[in-house]
Amino acid sequence: MMILIVEDDLDLAETCSMVLETSNFEVQVAHSAEDALVKIAGRKPDLLISDCVLPGRSGLELSQQMRSRHDTRELPILLMSGSLRNQVAHGDSYDGFINKPFLAEALLSEVSRLLQLAGSAANRSARGTP
Repeated sequence: MMILIVEDDLDLAETCSMVLETSNFEVQVAHSAEDALVKIAGRKPDLLISDCVLPGRSGLELSQQMRSRHDTRELPILLMSGSLRNQVAHGDSYDGFINKPFLAEALLSEVSRLLQLAGSAANRSARGTP
């Protein structure tokens, strides 16, 4: 499983990468929404983790764009922020939210939850059931 992390804080991006790689996930890192779009065009990840506050386009705007595209509409998206929890309205553009700072266990738990949900949805879709 490949996870794309979109985070402009280099230390946090590295920390998240190490936590996920230790759990046997393949990880790519993008430092902006634009960089993420390039990486997604090359290879669609199994999960997108994005900071809300990014240079240029925000993580929320990136998630909204992913939901509007046919090829990434079902991509599980986890948003993270240290300051915007109350300002990020729940909606259809993302599947989970984690407050920064967070423990490695909390990140892994949320990643596992979203991947399980995505797997269940894909299995239902393949069987033709809603």
